[in-house]
Formats: sequence, structure tokens, C-alpha cells
Amino acid sequence: MKRTSIVFFISFVFLIIISSCKENEYVDWKLMNDKWYSIHQHDSGYVTTASGLCYKVIHQGYQRKPNINSTILVNYRGTLIDGSVFDSVATGTSVALVLSGTVKGWQEGIPKMNGGGTYKFIIPASLAYDTATTNTKIPAYSVLRFDVTLIDSQY
Repeated sequence: MKRTSIVFFISFVFLIIISSCKENEYVDWKLMNDKWYSIHQHDSGYVTTASGLCYKVIHQGYQRKPNINSTILVNYRGTLIDGSVFDSVATGTSVALVLSGTVKGWQEGIPKMNGGGTYKFIIPASLAYDTATTNTKIPAYSVLRFDVTLIDSQY
């Protein structure tokens, strides 16, 4: 009985240590992202919204603006703060997405764009994947940077 208790106790302590390591796995990355965001949120030409989304108009475009229920046709390039590309749809190609199914940063930023427009977005983790992500190329707590061209939108 005593041996079982000792094994249980050691197993319990081991699980606590492992889970706390997992919890702290992204602490340095979170701190780097938070610092990077606080420095770059006021970069020249960027507007920062109340929610923390930063956007810069490269080309305004001339077609209608989408709304949250729109299907958008875009090409884009998404990078982390270290410059690594986690996703892209190259110029000359495009992808159709339902805007309501994208990250909150896109849901807020894309409706500011006119079709044919190009914007740069800096999306804080709170408007992206925050503490979790399903994309293995995007760690938790990541600030996401996007170059987006809105080709068209359909309501």
C-alpha cells in the first residue's frame, strides 16, 4: 500500500511538472511578440483601432466594401514577427473565404477595404489565435502580419 502511494505521489508530481512546462512553453515568444507589437503599433502610416488592430492603406481600391457575411476573394501573405511566412496566396492567384470564418483581425480590417485595395495588417494575438492555434506554423501568442489584396467580395 505504501509503495502504491509513493508511486502515485511521484507520478502526480511528474504530471504537475510536465504540465507547468507546457504552460510556460511560449512565455518567451509571448514576451517577444508583446514587445514587438508595442514598438510597431505606431509605425509610420499605420492606424491603430480601439481593439488593437493596426492597418496601413497601400492602395485604397475602388470597388464596394465587404461586410462580415461576405465571401471575399483575396491574395495575401502572412508572416510572424520574425519574418517567417506561415501562409500565402500569391499575386495572380486568389482564394475565396467567408469573412466571418476568419480571425477577428480580418473580420475587423477587411471591411475597411474597398475591392481592389491592398492593406498591411498587424494583428495582435488577441485578434488572431491568442493562446492556441491549429496551424503548426503559428505558435500561441503570435502577432500576425499580413499583406492583403482584396480582389472582390460577394454578399
